[in-house]
Amino acid sequence: MVLVLKFGTNVKCEGGIQMIVMNLEIDNLFGFEEFELNFSYPKKIVNSSISNEYLENKPNFRYKKINILIGANASGKTSIGRALMVIFNFISKKDPAKLREVIRNKAKKSKFSIDFLSDEETLYRINCEIDIENETKNNTSFKDKINKMDSDIYLDVFLSKISKNDSYESCIKKFKKITSGKDDEDLNYVQKLKIIPKLGWLFTFPDSGADVLLRDDILNLNILSSILKTLDTDIKVVEKSKEVESSYIIRSRNGDVFIQNGEIVDKNILSSGTKMGINIAYVVSSICENTHGFYYCDEQFSFIQTDLEQSLLSLMISLLKKNSQLFFTSHNLDLLDLELPVHSFTFLKKCTTIEVVHPEKIIKKNDISLRNAVINDVFSISPDISKILELEDGCMYEEK
Repeated sequence: MVLVLKFGTNVKCEGGIQMIVMNLEIDNLFGFEEFELNFSYPKKIVNSSISNEYLENKPNFRYKKINILIGANASGKTSIGRALMVIFNFISKKDPAKLREVIRNKAKKSKFSIDFLSDEETLYRINCEIDIENETKNNTSFKDKINKMDSDIYLDVFLSKISKNDSYESCIKKFKKITSGKDDEDLNYVQKLKIIPKLGWLFTFPDSGADVLLRDDILNLNILSSILKTLDTDIKVVEKSKEVESSYIIRSRNGDVFIQNGEIVDKNILSSGTKMGINIAYVVSSICENTHGFYYCDEQFSFIQTDLEQSLLSLMISLLKKNSQLFFTSHNLDLLDLELPVHSFTFLKKCTTIEVVHPEKIIKKNDISLRNAVINDVFSISPDISKILELEDGCMYEEK
């Protein structure tokens, strides 16, 4: 039996103009309350290991090209990606249904604000507020109400033209609200969003389902073969199928498995790490071809050893083109050993709500080890293990 791989798993993607996110604020969506995450850095870094961490023709407009999000379980790494994906799809499709689904407290207003670029000429800001409080207090079911006309959506679009010497900080001072020229009430949120050009993005999550097919014109066979053979030395041949369109054949020493429409018939032959390698190969291929500009790679290395994660992340960074942006989530503290600017790392923690720690705001000197700072819990991001210790003490007491 031959292993035929037909791609259709775990990746959400949208092709379009390049996209760079500069600032994100979320309140009462997913697990976020008054949450803010900024992706600019004001100070130019000499001899940085990351090239072109600014707009190609506007070097004062600096942005975090590499964003490595590190945190414990349930600290918000995946939720940030989910929130961005829901917001991007709302901007693109003008359909707020998914936004309403992720409201945390239906009795409160929900908000988001996002600053982003689609090119080097214009900085956009979208402020959106969703107020469904009144909809949940009457006799009509919530499900029926969310399908009615969107009177609960309040949205404004702002733009700022980027001059040659502008920075992000100078541009946000020049924002102008988009109106009809008469009365702002003349434009509904759909009309306001039409000014936004088509944007490009790619998200990959470990459990996002098989509802979006991976594009065969993006996937690079050499990249797929090299990554899968590295992750599983029993794989000897990776080749494109001549019989099945947009499918690939993987020949393994352990036998053959049939994979079609994202479903693996014999799940025991391919390891979990090798299965994730398919998604990783797709992301690397997309970065190499610069097909989307914005990439969010979430928890793809849970079953892959740390040195391979470091190598593959380094590969992604080296392939990332100008005016593009990579988000990468991980638990792996060994990534702190990579020679990257401190601002490339963002730490997340959850107390009652999700909180952000920007290490560059705390570590001011270049001679301080970021890894040692994390190990010594300088940023107060270590998980609380007191409950685990209580279990240990209780069990020991009962045994006596």
